[in-house]
Amino acid sequence: MADKKKKEASATLKVSGKVHRVYKDKKGDVIVDHEGSKKENGKYDKIDLTKKAGAKTVKSGVKATKDWHKSNPHKKVK
Repeated sequence: MADKKKKEASATLKVSGKVHRVYKDKKGDVIVDHEGSKKENGKYDKIDLTKKAGAKTVKSGVKATKDWHKSNPHKKVK
C-alpha cells in the first residue's frame, strides 16, 4: 500500500486586525498569506514560513506568525 501523507488543514487567524491564512503548499512548505497595508492597496502578501521561521507544520506556522506580530505589531493607520 502506498504511503500517502495526510493533508494538513489550513488555519485562519486574525492578528493585529488583519486576516492571516496559514497553509501548506504543494511542495510541503508552510506559507502565510495576509492582507498588505493600505499603502500597498490591500494586496495580499505570501511569506514562506518554512524558510523564514523553520515551520514544518501549520500549527508551528501559526505560532511563528503570532510570535512575530507580538514583537512587530502593525502600526495604527489614521
